[in-house]
Amino acid sequence: MVMEEEEEEEEEKDMVNYKQEERCEMEDREDDGHEETDKDMKEEEDDDKEDETGKEEKHGVRQRVEAVAGREAVLPCVVGNIEASDMVYVVLWYRNGNKEPIYSYDNRPGRLQASEERHLVKSHLLQGRVNFRPGHQPALHIKPVRSTDQANYTCRVDFRIATSRRTHLSLHVVVPPDAPILKAGGQRATDGVLGPLQEGTSLEITCSVAGGVPPPTVVWKRDGEVLDSTAESRSPALTINRLSILQLTRDYHNAKLTCVASNNNVTAPARASVTVKMNLRPLVTRIEAPPKWLRVGREFEIACVVAGSRPHPNVTWTIGTVTSLTPLIAETEHGVNMSTSRVKVVASRRHHGQRLTCTSVNPLFPLARLTDSTLLNVTYPPVATIELGRGVSSVVKEGEDVYFDCNVDSNPPTYKISWFRRSQAILHHPAEGVLLSGNSLALRRITRHQAGPYTCAASNVEGDAHSPPLTLHVNYAPVCAVGGSGRVLATGLGQQVNVTCRVEAAPRSVRYSWVFNNSLVSHRLPGDQIFVTSDGGSVVHFVARTHQDYGTLQCWAQNTVGRMTQPCLFHVVPAGRPEQPQGCLVVNKTYNSLAVECTPGFDGGLRQEFIAKVFEAVTGRGQANVTAESPNFTLEGLTPGLDYIIQVTARNKLGSSDPVRLEALTYKMAENRMRDEQGGEGNGGGGPGGGMLLVSLAAVATVVVVLVAAGLAGRCLWARRHERDLITGGSRSTRGYSAPPEKHSGRLSGEEATDDDELHFEVPTISLEAHREPRTRIADHAL
Repeated sequence: MVMEEEEEEEEEKDMVNYKQEERCEMEDREDDGHEETDKDMKEEEDDDKEDETGKEEKHGVRQRVEAVAGREAVLPCVVGNIEASDMVYVVLWYRNGNKEPIYSYDNRPGRLQASEERHLVKSHLLQGRVNFRPGHQPALHIKPVRSTDQANYTCRVDFRIATSRRTHLSLHVVVPPDAPILKAGGQRATDGVLGPLQEGTSLEITCSVAGGVPPPTVVWKRDGEVLDSTAESRSPALTINRLSILQLTRDYHNAKLTCVASNNNVTAPARASVTVKMNLRPLVTRIEAPPKWLRVGREFEIACVVAGSRPHPNVTWTIGTVTSLTPLIAETEHGVNMSTSRVKVVASRRHHGQRLTCTSVNPLFPLARLTDSTLLNVTYPPVATIELGRGVSSVVKEGEDVYFDCNVDSNPPTYKISWFRRSQAILHHPAEGVLLSGNSLALRRITRHQAGPYTCAASNVEGDAHSPPLTLHVNYAPVCAVGGSGRVLATGLGQQVNVTCRVEAAPRSVRYSWVFNNSLVSHRLPGDQIFVTSDGGSVVHFVARTHQDYGTLQCWAQNTVGRMTQPCLFHVVPAGRPEQPQGCLVVNKTYNSLAVECTPGFDGGLRQEFIAKVFEAVTGRGQANVTAESPNFTLEGLTPGLDYIIQVTARNKLGSSDPVRLEALTYKMAENRMRDEQGGEGNGGGGPGGGMLLVSLAAVATVVVVLVAAGLAGRCLWARRHERDLITGGSRSTRGYSAPPEKHSGRLSGEEATDDDELHFEVPTISLEAHREPRTRIADHAL
């Protein structure tokens, strides 16, 4: 009990001593209050001047503490190292150098109050928001902190043994800014999308940030990259940063523009973003894999790809030259960022060398067109045309030189050019004046026979082609028509003969003149004897009055080219009996008919007809008599199995020709041949049959002898009469054109054969070939 009383007395003494010490300290504080206040004010002034030298004051460096309004502010109080026997007694907090603390913490031992009663808040502004937390790192906590809490704070720590320690703090309360507001063109961007904007135009967008202590920093960013960090307007109430882009490029499409407002490192910055949408020009227009060549007549599909346009472009196709463009129908498919257009082309020859163009244009950018083109290479067969060389007319004169050119349009080029006249190929023949070189044809010293249509043909790997014909006209002096010269005209005295002269000439308009000559005279015929025919020929009415009027008529013609070099000749001779037919042959035979063919001889100048007579070779009896206009006969109604003699003669008004004799036989009928064969086998060479055969042979021999004698006598008589005619005949002495014997003109061709027409003047031994006589050429006996 005594010890407890002693202890209580010691505690009361200690308490008294502490109170005395505390009173002394309070007095010291009052004495030092003005000094501390002055120091605090000085420190605040130093802070306002932003002394960068970090100069220390008497009570140490003021530590900056930041806190966000509405959150918690932590003001640390430095205790430092103390001895183990020492302890913290009292912690006092002052604001802005005030003498009265705003907060106190009493940690002296021996007090009987609860721990929460040791904390004393003396500022009504901090009631309910402030708390001091002792511990290893004691600090004053203000929650929620307000912007009015921003001030300079001092923490004084009193120890039981050690000297008091002070911590000077500067609390800065940060007020975050409001969310940024974005405006473009005076309109607020609220949906997060800006546009669509035109490529190449300018953009001005404003970011406005209200509030914020300190005023925030407003920065424009594009996908994390800073675009603009300078604010055009700054005030305590509003900060504005205006982003200006002079020319929007296509890489701004779908770009995210973000306005970031920040005034501390504690809270996340305030942000507002917009995504830029743009209308874009086409970036690429390309014809995909254009064909190297197109074969004529075939259909080809060609594709054109357009990329980078927004919205979708209009794609058009044209073909042709700049001055003549033809639109084509195409099909276009649109994708996300690409459009594909396809066109079908049926290659034709006119497409070769033309340009196929694909054009893309965004309707919003009508002047920004993109094109791609390809030059079409169409392969096709040749197309040939023929023309005369420079300075050459389609009408030339005989003897001039002519040049042709073959113009060919082909792809690929031709490897051969051929020339034709009337479908006949023209070959290179310099000796005849025909020269071929490349696509040219030269004809030297052309003749009238080379006139006519000319064509050229060209060939390449695609095919062949012929040009339309070009007709070459060759003018030449008149020449006699074919068969129109050297004719022999037989006429009698006083008989008019019409002599027609026809010539070939170019131009066909000609003038005629006639000349008569013979060995005695030569003179030009008067105009009243000359007439013009409807076909452009000339006719002379000629009459031989005397024998001296026979001779040669010369027909001369002249046109604009010149006069003919050789006249057309017509030999006028006295008329006579015809020549005998030539080349007579038996061409067919049956059991009852024979067929004979001959070539007519000279008609003696008059119309002639032909007669065929058939006689039995043994008896001389006539079997047939046929008259025809040509010497071709079919002799019918004959007896089978007999030998026949055929006489063929020509006859006109002046008499008949010498006959042509033929020997022929008809076939035996089948039953007669069988009977003859059986009779021969039965009789053999002897017996009665053999006697009869001998009698028959003797009779035949007698007849033959008689006929031979009669023939010889007749021929001798005719020879003497013909010799007398040559001596006294007058006009009949015209060298080979004498009249025939009277016996040949006695019977007309229409008469039928009688019993008198029997061969009693010559032995019937004639060969199967025609009896030929040398033909007298009238031209050789012309006057």
